[in-house]
Amino acid sequence: MDTEVRNGTRTTVNWILAILTAPAALAVVVYSYLQVLGTAGCSDGSCTEFGPNETVFGLIEYGTPAVAAAAVALSFVTARRRYGMVVPAVAWIVIVAAAVVLFTTF
Repeated sequence: MDTEVRNGTRTTVNWILAILTAPAALAVVVYSYLQVLGTAGCSDGSCTEFGPNETVFGLIEYGTPAVAAAAVALSFVTARRRYGMVVPAVAWIVIVAAAVVLFTTF
């Protein structure tokens, strides 16, 4: 019985972490858009050094929602497994890394 309770708790925590990756990815995307819009008033070229390069920005912009979607989709398969927590943990690491890149470059 104790094993069933732990498995249920592990599954619940896994799903909570996996589902919360979606709002976290949305927050990263919104932050990146806000930072880009904030540099829109720089017409004299003084804001050319803000933000990551276009490739990294594109990876962050389109990659973080894809990572969140993949975490939720993969959790359907891995949530009840012993190491199923790895999927949302890796997703959170990627999303936090994207946020750190945006925070440090803008």
